[in-house]
Amino acid sequence: MLSPLLNLLLLSAGAATAAAGAAPPRAHELDASYNFEAYLAHFGKAYPDHAEYARRAATFDRHLEEILVHNAAQAMDEDGHVLKGYVMGVNALTDVEVEELPLGYNKLLHPAWRGQLQGGAAKTARALGATDADTDTTTSYSVPVDFEMQDVGDLPAEVDWAAKGKVNPVVPSQGGCGSCWAFAAIAVVESQLAIEHGDEPFVTLSQQTMLTCTPNPEQCGGKGQCDGATVEIALNYIANLHANDDNGGLYTTADVPYTGSGNANCAALTEGKNAAASVEGWTLLPTNDYRAVMNALATKGPLAIAVGASGWGGYSGGVFSGGGATVNHAVLLVGYGETAEGEKFWKVRNSWGSDFGEAGYIRLARSDDDDVAAKCAEDNDPLVGIACALDEQGNQVDVQPVQVCGESAILFDVSYPTGVVKLG
Repeated sequence: MLSPLLNLLLLSAGAATAAAGAAPPRAHELDASYNFEAYLAHFGKAYPDHAEYARRAATFDRHLEEILVHNAAQAMDEDGHVLKGYVMGVNALTDVEVEELPLGYNKLLHPAWRGQLQGGAAKTARALGATDADTDTTTSYSVPVDFEMQDVGDLPAEVDWAAKGKVNPVVPSQGGCGSCWAFAAIAVVESQLAIEHGDEPFVTLSQQTMLTCTPNPEQCGGKGQCDGATVEIALNYIANLHANDDNGGLYTTADVPYTGSGNANCAALTEGKNAAASVEGWTLLPTNDYRAVMNALATKGPLAIAVGASGWGGYSGGVFSGGGATVNHAVLLVGYGETAEGEKFWKVRNSWGSDFGEAGYIRLARSDDDDVAAKCAEDNDPLVGIACALDEQGNQVDVQPVQVCGESAILFDVSYPTGVVKLG
């Protein structure tokens, strides 16, 4: 978790930069003369505490050196266009350590891990929605894949839902809260609304509603909200609201703006306001299935995905590769394509603000055999010491690694809402 000061700085970095009227150097313009004071001015940051200042300055210096070494080996033209691979640059995260990156995907809520622990699949099912106190049952609004599976070669050569105007043009920032799951869930609902309702004004939905109101599921590790959850839990919560009340659902950011804190009362937050959109269900694609992801992206629209984003902090542009297999972040997959130089990529919208990467987006390396073993790795991030890592008999569990496929584990956990409705 980031400090409250850094949280505030991250939330305001984009606005502060614009107010300062000075743009930081682009990747091809960076050299060793760029210093921490210039960086602070460019990104509107300040650290009054001397110890904090020194720590952030040291982190900046280390990252700048890594950026310069990486970029020296990359091919760029004189305008900074990346000819192959990717380049790194400075952004609001350059003085932030990897473990402080704004993330929030709680892998322990995914059946691949949860099924190994005490309560197993039963607790996973209960986490999806409100449990009936009398029957101890939960309604899951998960529905199977509802599109025809085509060969990848028969799909369009490129897809970009953002270019089609079906992705919210404002790239949000989650700040220091581990709320990526809420941002990804909101983004995929917004896009489905835009697809369903054509040229109507884009509806910008409230991440804060999702963050505050989604129940904290029974789980081990984390408490929901800023401690992390998953997109499926968020979508199931909204579907459950709608099933019990035709007018139940999500509010707009105009009614419920984002504060970056989960410590709020849902009833007070939404009192006197009317929900703007809802969903009837959600679909989880087969795990690590490249063909399914390509088909869903081409035919259904943007998808909510889980990724390993620990290596993304310094990304500036181009096609990123070499990311980790530790799944820890949720984002929006908006398209795929191929560069003029022949590099295939996925196009992903992040929730770290518009100064990250390519105006808030990152392109990840894509291969037409992403679902075979050669393109997979094991997420073996240790779960040692977690109190509920126990089996049904209460014995300690040696939690086994889980296979994840695609660059940055992009194929592992992919979902989208179904029956998206506009209210009011």
